Amino acid sequence: MNSSPSRGPTNGSEVLEPPVIGSDLEHSVQAGVLPAELEFYQTYHWSLNPHLTVREAIGHLGEEVERLSIVPSGWVIDEVTTNIFLLSCGLLNCVDGHLRGLALRLPSRVEGTAIGRGATRFVEAISNSPWSQRKVGRWRQQWLSDLNNFLSLIVSPRASDAKSLADSGHKLTRLGSLLPPKLLTKQLAIPSPFSHLDLTPNDVLRLGEFFVGRFPKRAQPVLIVGLRTSGSYFAPLLRAFLETEGYRSVELLTVEPLKGVGRREEIKLKQFAARGYWALIVDDSPDSSRTLLAASDIVRRAGFAVDSIKFLAPSHPASLTWFKTLPEGSVITLLPERWHKQELLNSKVVELRLVEYFRSRNFARVSVAATNEFDARMQNTASDERGIRLKRIFEVQLETPEGKKQTKYILAKSVGWGWLSYRAFLIGHRLAGFVPPILGLRDGILYMEWIPQPAVEPGNKHNVLLDASAVYVAARVRRLNLAASAADVELKRYNNGIRVLEKALSRAYGRFLTDLLMRSRVGGLVRDLGCPCPTLVDGNMNSSEWILGPQRPLKTDYEHHGMGKTALNVTDPAYDLADVILNLALSPEEENSLVKQYIAESGDAGVERRLFIHKLLAGLWAMSQIQQQLFNSPRGRDAQRDYHLRFMNAWNFLTVQTARHCGSLCHPRTDLHWRAPLVVLDVDGVLDRRLFGFPCTTAAGMEALSLLNAYNFSVALNTARSAAEVKEYCKAYSLSGGIAEHGSYLWDAVRQRERVLISAKTARQLEELRSHLRSIPGVFLDERHQYSIRAFTYREKPPGLIQSLLSSARSSSIGDGALAPISTHILHQLLVDLRLDRLTFHHTTIDTTIVAKEADKGTGLVALRDWVLADDAETIAVGDTEHDLAMFRAATRSFAPSNINCRPQARLLGCRIARYPHQRGLLEIVSKIVHSNKARCVLGESLMPRDDDLFMTVLRAADQKWTTNFSNAVFNPAAFRIFIR
Repeated sequence: MNSSPSRGPTNGSEVLEPPVIGSDLEHSVQAGVLPAELEFYQTYHWSLNPHLTVREAIGHLGEEVERLSIVPSGWVIDEVTTNIFLLSCGLLNCVDGHLRGLALRLPSRVEGTAIGRGATRFVEAISNSPWSQRKVGRWRQQWLSDLNNFLSLIVSPRASDAKSLADSGHKLTRLGSLLPPKLLTKQLAIPSPFSHLDLTPNDVLRLGEFFVGRFPKRAQPVLIVGLRTSGSYFAPLLRAFLETEGYRSVELLTVEPLKGVGRREEIKLKQFAARGYWALIVDDSPDSSRTLLAASDIVRRAGFAVDSIKFLAPSHPASLTWFKTLPEGSVITLLPERWHKQELLNSKVVELRLVEYFRSRNFARVSVAATNEFDARMQNTASDERGIRLKRIFEVQLETPEGKKQTKYILAKSVGWGWLSYRAFLIGHRLAGFVPPILGLRDGILYMEWIPQPAVEPGNKHNVLLDASAVYVAARVRRLNLAASAADVELKRYNNGIRVLEKALSRAYGRFLTDLLMRSRVGGLVRDLGCPCPTLVDGNMNSSEWILGPQRPLKTDYEHHGMGKTALNVTDPAYDLADVILNLALSPEEENSLVKQYIAESGDAGVERRLFIHKLLAGLWAMSQIQQQLFNSPRGRDAQRDYHLRFMNAWNFLTVQTARHCGSLCHPRTDLHWRAPLVVLDVDGVLDRRLFGFPCTTAAGMEALSLLNAYNFSVALNTARSAAEVKEYCKAYSLSGGIAEHGSYLWDAVRQRERVLISAKTARQLEELRSHLRSIPGVFLDERHQYSIRAFTYREKPPGLIQSLLSSARSSSIGDGALAPISTHILHQLLVDLRLDRLTFHHTTIDTTIVAKEADKGTGLVALRDWVLADDAETIAVGDTEHDLAMFRAATRSFAPSNINCRPQARLLGCRIARYPHQRGLLEIVSKIVHSNKARCVLGESLMPRDDDLFMTVLRAADQKWTTNFSNAVFNPAAFRIFIR
């Protein structure tokens, strides 16, 4: 393998061999890895980044063809031919997408009209020049012919020699230089079936065998309609197979149904329909039949009869009934138990592989048996979630030539196919000592040691993982750093992490269309943040992903969350640190320790500047992923509760971390004290808004608090939020204290003391209702609330552009759904049946709050005033809802921003209403309280952070008028990219 053309350093400076650094222990060297595997896989360092450009793919395709004439026969040559297949079909997919051109993203009703069709054709026409279309079209025709010849050698029942394969492959490499420069910079789409859906080309061929068995008439012409992306890989292989089986006329076309067919594709479809072809629609495992039905509608409109349309796709365990809505007898599928990788995980097959691995370690006898105790949990997990890798645990009995026996457990895990699987091996090798020891990789199955876990106290594990996480993330920086050229590639299709941030942060500019128009600009600001040490991040630092090894904790599932079709695709290690802080629920002191240790190990001194934006991403990504899991598959009660708990942890993390960040930018108070006049602020709607799907203040809110602190006012909160949140806000914003849970709880931050204002009998009624609500399916509680109850349900967000526009107006919307209050009838029944006479409730836009009748914001204010000051002390209240009226009655003076929802009642109580809403209104009110507009301006200029801070830029936009933000968005040409696909 020394003559392999791509053997060499990983990025120009770091070689693949894992370095031995001080405390890396003996695990730094993977002694059990076969030299032949190590020599082969380390030439594919480029596979660490799956986002290849067309130019890179052409270069790697040439390398693979050259390898055919020098590699030994057996598994190595199989891998090389697989890589040629994957790279070639990826190029075909990219070329077909280029020929299709751009399309408009229109509502379905508009899309079908004459105006919609005309606009779509116009956009398609201007996206590619006719000359380029003709040139690329000729390239595609020749490429398909050469690819078909190569694949025919692979699927032929007669074994093909390496020379024949190499000769055929060289014809493919000669065409690469003929593509236009614009196309060379585009990225290949990642094929789901061969990256994370556990499928292989063998499964495609088996589907072809089923088709031949069902429809054996070779004279029937067949058009294989591959649905991009996966269909671009399935269709060429099926075409070669059917031709080998004797079918006389087999043609190929790929389409993207949800994007619609282009003019060229439509003409081709009509031509084949007129010539009596069948349409064989091919795709990977469908989530539902939606895409297949859209494809069926396309080919039917082109002239194909219903009985000439067939569907060919494997069935995933998570969606076994996808074909129930399709015509009977038109579907050819492959059930999951017959997938090739299920056969590869058979005990007998695994034993053959492990014998090879362990004999290289000088074991004379090796026997393998599947485990029952350890394996059942993994089998169940893999069966109900799309994208969860197939994996099994095996018990291995080993014996040395001297007769010594030992038992090991081995995890065999599907990690992809061909070059898409190699990074699992490469990362495992580079991170030796930080991940479970790997044995090897073969046929897309990674073999690694599995270590049974002892019972560990949660507190002990927390402390151990805190130290291990910092060292592990730093090790990824040292050993998995990406070349700058790879990290800077614009992921037009897979910028999932940036997409989450831009979708959330753009809401600050206003609801209903404005936020959509601002997404591209916000995304540009996020991309401009940069990172001095681009790294292949882990992407999932959940504590459940760790096991305890002999010397240190080891990270499992280390290879596939950071980059891929459905992964984050961020390259800043600050994300992994943020994810650690989220999942381990670190205190500020623990967070500081984590970051310091990471900097010491990695040298990434500027990580703190980038950390907050990645905290936002970690929390938002977690909430989005959790809601997808809640809606995608049926869940039992325990699973639903677990997902809900994780969702609330992410919500709380975002709320608290944002408050800490904003508080750090406010004018600090040197000491806390109680003095009159006491300023008491409502939180939601006054200090905070749910701008980003979670509550947060704005630049005006920060300036208002800075003014109050600068003028030495005592400030307290009066809110429905939990006691824990009030404590966090007091600490973050240097506030004197607060009233929590609708007047049920007092917190004195000056003296660090608390007081509960509800009776023991009321507390017992709350606990009884809490217990009954937990037993109702679909009802969830915010467990942070101890002296009141916050209950809600999750509402799924409907698909479609118009629905997306409407849902953008919902401040609670995030991910695939939104929060919603529970049924009034349920609560009425429970309160009556359980005789809970001391409780009442009300609904908000996102939840239902149950509170004690004996407490409200007014009684809470009086109790706090009398507790920390005196009964005649002056109090100033600021609120915005009818629940604040009780506070207005009890206060000496009261104010409200213009968004108050009970204006007449408030005015009757003497409340003064500001001209501006929300935080701008609060700033106006605070300016009146301190009686110095001039001083406000001076302080505003000197205390607020600089303009080049991304988050502050967004928060300032939230204080502007919607019309201002909308006009800025409309006159930005890049804003309308959201309507192009």
